[in-house]
Amino acid sequence: MLSAAVCGAGACKKPADAPADAGAVADDAGAGAEAAAAALTAPAGEPAPAATAWPPSDKPLLGVTAFVATVYKEPRDTSKKLGYLRVGSRVPRAAEPAGTAGCPGGWYAIEPHGFLCVGEEATLDLDDPILKAAGPGPNLRTALPYRYAFVRAVLPLYLRVPTAEEQRKSEFKLDEHLAWFEENKATVQRVVLGANDVPIDARGVPLPGKRIGELGLGKNSLELGEGALLGAEGENDPPPFWLEGGKRLIRNISDFKVPDYAVFADRARRFTGLSLIGSFPTGPESLNRRFAITTDLRLAPATKIKPDTGSPWHGVELNEELTLPLAFVRARSARDVQIQGDKATPGKELPFREVVPLSGKMRRIEGVKYYRTKDQRYVSQLDVGLAIAPSAWPEVAEKGEKWIEVSITHQTLVLWEGKRPVYATLVSTGQAGVADPKTTTATVRGVFRIRNKHITATMDSNESSSVGGRADTTADAPSASRGAKPDKGGSSKERSSKKPAASAAAKPEAGQKAAPRKGDGEYGVTRRRGEGTYALKDVPYIQYFASGYALHAAYWHDVFGTPRSHGCINMSPIDAHRVFMWTDPPVPPGWHAINTGEELGEGTTIIIHE
Repeated sequence: MLSAAVCGAGACKKPADAPADAGAVADDAGAGAEAAAAALTAPAGEPAPAATAWPPSDKPLLGVTAFVATVYKEPRDTSKKLGYLRVGSRVPRAAEPAGTAGCPGGWYAIEPHGFLCVGEEATLDLDDPILKAAGPGPNLRTALPYRYAFVRAVLPLYLRVPTAEEQRKSEFKLDEHLAWFEENKATVQRVVLGANDVPIDARGVPLPGKRIGELGLGKNSLELGEGALLGAEGENDPPPFWLEGGKRLIRNISDFKVPDYAVFADRARRFTGLSLIGSFPTGPESLNRRFAITTDLRLAPATKIKPDTGSPWHGVELNEELTLPLAFVRARSARDVQIQGDKATPGKELPFREVVPLSGKMRRIEGVKYYRTKDQRYVSQLDVGLAIAPSAWPEVAEKGEKWIEVSITHQTLVLWEGKRPVYATLVSTGQAGVADPKTTTATVRGVFRIRNKHITATMDSNESSSVGGRADTTADAPSASRGAKPDKGGSSKERSSKKPAASAAAKPEAGQKAAPRKGDGEYGVTRRRGEGTYALKDVPYIQYFASGYALHAAYWHDVFGTPRSHGCINMSPIDAHRVFMWTDPPVPPGWHAINTGEELGEGTTIIIHE
């Protein structure tokens, strides 16, 4: 597991509010803009289905050909941002454009709201090779929407299948590395059962009575080969059509721009987390290496990455048989306690993370609280995290609405529907516990609403975030609060003076080895060792509730129940998926992220307290 404490995309501190609505529709949009939008608006009160990459529709479709494409409220790029779509997405559109102001290809209304510009980011041609190359998009039926791997040695992210000679020029001491990998592959590529090996239902709830790895006809992680663990359908998938003949037949869509002749676009440091959509083996001309395909259509040599399956930890569905109050065992050395008079005597060992139903009674002995279990034992407050009903109901509960409760002291999260608890689990909040969030890594406390939802987005270990495109791609772009500064790559920095590399496209002479310059990202080189940080690609199920603070999955650690982040609320992939699918508003089909509000619905309330 990685040692750095990280939290959600968006820096886990203070992204700015969505831009205010800029007012009237551009002059040449005419009355057709409102009419087109109205024609594609979902009926009031009907929730949108869960996001998918290929929504069924009898309407014409629009496809996204940029890594991310912004959806605007009105047919102009100065209007309010409603969210964004990812490469490969197809969404129902209006038959005719609403206007062409600033968009020669035309602004098209899409379902359920908003407009996309056809041109650099989107197309009406559903046979566009980039649409086919991107594949079906994230899988929202699983806890992890992509396959993931971590970089074990610095690697180039190739744009096409490199020859043996190109690999040796691009990778230091490659022959030594390949000899080491061949000798140690069975050990270093070994995986354990993880998040996608836990059977879940359509809501994302773990199925009772099913053990980890019991997937019916599906194979679990221990039964999959390396190819499938890195995103392939099988072990011998051929190179995709867009890499035929050793060429690249589509443009580079990553945010690291390079000349057309480039063999690779940037390098990935050790500990970088990669999200993958495929992999394939090669022959002797490419050193018989397997290459994994990243979500932005670059290639990572498989000998330098390790498949990762994420934590299988998850919380519990609550019902009449299992409800609050309950405790989660957070200490590995915990024991139950027998109390006689004023003496507490340790008893049997408690399994780590066991769920312990409580009676609601408590004893205090020598300053320590002991909670009575339903089977007449006690557990110490030093060993467990509590999930209990509040002493006074908040307004949202009285109204019967959905709400989320997070306790920083207990590191627990409970989903509520009015006054009925429906799910409880352990989380990891800010490292600083209940300290001042303004000056430490503590999680902010108070009453909030979810402001935007991202199926995935990228962040780095210094809590810089990016959706993979322009700085203004999402309406909740981080502000300059407490030193957060959006950079050219669409990211923001918190509590760090280091600036991310710009996506420059320097053009060195053949064979030239230009020295990296501080703050630059050049073709063929990377930043100095130790400058900046590694990236965590496609962090899943991010839900912002305050400026820079979010709920999100953490696929890189398994210490849920212990404060860990820089302010966000880390959840296991299974729990994050469950919460994301439960909260309002849902992400519309084909979309990758939304901003909540008038157009797409108000976000679910979250209450965070000590």
